[in-house]
Amino acid sequence: MYPPKNFDIGWPDLAYGVAACAREGDADRWAATVERRFAEGGAARATAGAAHPDGKGSPSPGSPCPCLTTLSVRSALDLALTAASLPRGSEVLMSAVTIPDMWRIVTEHGLVPVPVDLDAGTLLPTAEQWAAAATERTRAVVVAHLFGTQAPLGPLAQLATRHGWLLIEDCAQAYSGPGFRGSPDADVSLFSFGPLKTATALGGAVAVVRKPDLLAAMRALHREWPVQTRDAQARRVAKYVLLALLTTRPVYTGLVNATGLLGHDTASGLQNTVGAFAGTDLMPAIRQRPGPALLDLLDRRLSAQDTARAVAERAEVARRLVTRLPDPSPVYGATAPVHTYWLCAVPTPDPDATTARLRSAGFDAARPTSLGAVPAPPDRPQGARTAAHLIRHAVCLPLRPTMSDRTLDRMAAVLDPEDWGGGR
Repeated sequence: MYPPKNFDIGWPDLAYGVAACAREGDADRWAATVERRFAEGGAARATAGAAHPDGKGSPSPGSPCPCLTTLSVRSALDLALTAASLPRGSEVLMSAVTIPDMWRIVTEHGLVPVPVDLDAGTLLPTAEQWAAAATERTRAVVVAHLFGTQAPLGPLAQLATRHGWLLIEDCAQAYSGPGFRGSPDADVSLFSFGPLKTATALGGAVAVVRKPDLLAAMRALHREWPVQTRDAQARRVAKYVLLALLTTRPVYTGLVNATGLLGHDTASGLQNTVGAFAGTDLMPAIRQRPGPALLDLLDRRLSAQDTARAVAERAEVARRLVTRLPDPSPVYGATAPVHTYWLCAVPTPDPDATTARLRSAGFDAARPTSLGAVPAPPDRPQGARTAAHLIRHAVCLPLRPTMSDRTLDRMAAVLDPEDWGGGR
């Protein structure tokens, strides 16, 4: 049985993460090292001293880089909105599909999230849709690149510049290696290295902030936050070591068989546990600085030499599957300029039936339950039909670079040609 999604981290890195929890370190020095590495494109660790900025002979942080390391993308969004000091009641245009925490953070700041519907081919709103949703109260835009798609922000950036909006780009699902730092047209680009993300460090995020005054304000606010404790990181690493073991194919197959006998859904159960902030009080949980152990692991992951190759292999196996489908065009993001297939999602009329058929064939597909459709303000009813359809009908296919052509043929055959597209 193929699990819905693998953790993009190997056992050596997990062991390193465990060991990092036992080492001493300085959070500020580690953060400077991570930020410098991200800005330089993930250059390899040069020396042992550089790898462990513990204040004992390691390099000084040097001049600040145009980015900020945070506990999560949620933390970075919170900082950006606080630093921007937008008037209460201001509207924030948002891609109509994102994780619910993102619009909750917007509302925590007394701002009004306004969903803007997606084009299913690119998974982004069109420039015309952004413009149509704007009012005189619009002050910011949060655009999310979904499922591994990447697209230029030119028309939206021109609109934002013309109206003076803050333009924030959520690249949490779009990271493809050290050569990608987001759109130069965005004021802020957010990158996640949370549990299910590419090159995961089991947590942590980097915000590229292209407005110096905004970055300075975010840094000042960030310094006031407490540092994540070593025990908290140790618990996090232990949790994901266990989950990584449970999602190896042999163990996962036995787990599915056992839970199936009890009438439980293994995929849903695991999905409910992998969220970095599942079961927490959101705002206090995100208002922490990453600790040395997390930053140590994040620095190691950013210095890996094979991330871009692994992403290319992931995209290639997805393209091999797509060519086997009865009609490739309904695949979400099919016409995006770049699609790295962090997820390969397809619309089906009956997702439960589709996932059941896939599971019987050995593929534990999953619904994108971490995503939600941004609710429209009561006085601004919006027809975000594509977003609503995606949330109701999308199924994410479990792909692995090692899958043979025969395996991909078998997966494609499970999808019913007569129902393909789910009535989108």
